[in-house]
Amino acid sequence: MPRITEAIVIALVLLLALPAPVAATAIGVNRASIAFTDVLRGGFARESVVITTDSEEPVNAEVILQGDEQRWLNFSSRNFTFSRDRPYTLVVEVRPPIDARIDTYRVNMSVITGELARSGGGKIGTSTRASLGVPVTIGLTGTQRLACLVSAVRLLDTERGQPLELRLSVRNAGNVRVDPAVEIEVFDKLATTAIESRTATFGREILPTVTESTTLFFQFDLQADQYWASIRVPQCDGSEFVTFDTLEPGSIKDDGELIRIDAEPWAEVGDIIPVTAVFRNNGIRALRASFRGRISRVDDDSIVKVIQTDDVIIDPGVTADLETFFNPTAPGQYVAQGRVFYNQKLTIERDTIINVNGSQVPILGLRPSTVAVLVVMAVIAGLLALIIRRKRRLRDWRRGGT
Repeated sequence: MPRITEAIVIALVLLLALPAPVAATAIGVNRASIAFTDVLRGGFARESVVITTDSEEPVNAEVILQGDEQRWLNFSSRNFTFSRDRPYTLVVEVRPPIDARIDTYRVNMSVITGELARSGGGKIGTSTRASLGVPVTIGLTGTQRLACLVSAVRLLDTERGQPLELRLSVRNAGNVRVDPAVEIEVFDKLATTAIESRTATFGREILPTVTESTTLFFQFDLQADQYWASIRVPQCDGSEFVTFDTLEPGSIKDDGELIRIDAEPWAEVGDIIPVTAVFRNNGIRALRASFRGRISRVDDDSIVKVIQTDDVIIDPGVTADLETFFNPTAPGQYVAQGRVFYNQKLTIERDTIINVNGSQVPILGLRPSTVAVLVVMAVIAGLLALIIRRKRRLRDWRRGGT
C-alpha cells in the first residue's frame, strides 16, 4: 500500500511539472513569393509584402536571408513590430550590380518572430516562435523596356486669373527611369474649338516599378465659364478628356454628372422604347436640367431622331431620370447618345446601344416573337392530337380482337 501511495505522489509531481499549453499565434503574408522580372544590370525594382498576425499584442519580427545575391536586396527594415490591428508592409528593393551575369537568381527570405510565449515560466520551459518563407526571384535582362501607366488624373476648378492645377500619377512599368512630358490643351464649352495648349515635364525621374504622383500648374488667360481639357502623356500613351470651370472670385460652382443612359438593349419594330438619362446634381444649389441628344443607325451613322426632354428642377444631391422615347420603324442596331444641359453648362456625352428586331413580312400584324410562340404552340397541339388518335386506334383494335 505505501508503494502505491508513493507512485501516485510521483505521478502528480510529474504532471505538475509538465509545461502548460501555450496558445498558438499565427502570422501570414498577402503573397507567397516575390518575383522581380526584366531587371537591368545596375537597375532598380521595388515590391512589397504585407505581414499580418492574429495577435492583439505587438509581435517583433526579423528578416533572415539565405543566398549569395542577398546583398542586392534592401528593405524598409530588417527588424519591425506588427499586430492584428497594425499589419506591417515590408518594402523590398533590388539593385543588381552593373557587372552581374544575365540570369535568374533566387534568395530565400524568411520572416521569424521573436519569442511569442514560454511554457513552464522563467528560463525553464519551451520557447515558441513563428516563421514563414517568402522566396525572392530576380530575373536580369540586357534589354531596355520603356512602359508607364497614367492614373488618378484630376483637373481642379480655378478662379479667373489663377493657374490650372493638374494632379496625376504615373507608374513606371518598364525597367528604365522615366520623366514623361505632360500636355494639356483647353477647349471651349462645347468642346469643339481649341483655345490654348501647354506642355510640362512630370518634374522628376520615376524609378522602375515605382508609382509617383505630382501636381502641375498651367497658366491660361480664361474668362469665367465652363471649359474642356485634353490631357495627354504621350510617352505613356495615356490621355483623358475632362471638364473644369473658371469661376469669378467667390462665386458658386454648379456641378452635375450624366451617370449613364438607360434603354432596353433588345426591342421590336413598333415598340415604344424609353430612353432615360440618369443625372445627378453634385452641387450645392438646385439645377435646371434637360437631356439633349440623338438616335443614329450604327451601320451608316444616319440620324433617325433628335431627342430632348423638358427642363426639370433637380435639388442638390438628387439623382433624377430624364426620360424620352424612341419608336423604331425598321430593324437594325441603333445608338442613343447625348448630354445633359444644366444652368448653361453641359456634361460629357454618353451613349447606349439598342438592337431592334423586325419581320420582313408581318403576319396578321403580329410581332415575330408572338408568331414564333404561336407556331410552337401549334406544333405541340398537333403532336398531342396525333398521340390521342393513335391511342384510340390501339384501344379499338384491342376491343375488336377480343
